[in-house]
Amino acid sequence: VRPKGFDVNISPDAFHRWATDYLQCKRDFRSPDRFSPVPYFLLCRAIELEIKARHLKHVEQKDVKYKYWHSLIKAYKALDSDEKILSQIEEEALGIASEIYSKKDMEYFNPRDALTAYKRFPDLESLESITSKIIGSWY
Repeated sequence: VRPKGFDVNISPDAFHRWATDYLQCKRDFRSPDRFSPVPYFLLCRAIELEIKARHLKHVEQKDVKYKYWHSLIKAYKALDSDEKILSQIEEEALGIASEIYSKKDMEYFNPRDALTAYKRFPDLESLESITSKIIGSWY
């Protein structure tokens, strides 16, 4: 007798776990400089993984990857209505972060941002609040 195989979709839980880890890394991070893009990157990566975890409950990982790439706002807006928990102001801040994050400007030095004192970056505390809110609503 050979038992039949079965599929288990652990991707949503794994992505959620990693999102939680990135959020914790941001909370533990201490920069010796006045400004660092690292905490922004950590929060955006956490948001990306958490939102993708929601999509992975219904769609395969490769499909989620190619549909949303690194666009936080596109992935957020495609969530089911009961999973869209951000206020209008929070969604606008997510859009700002998404624009910067999706272009890799939180990973690679951008002289324009340095010369403008990173004014286009969203408020870090607000971004952390958004991240915590999204991750905290996991079910």
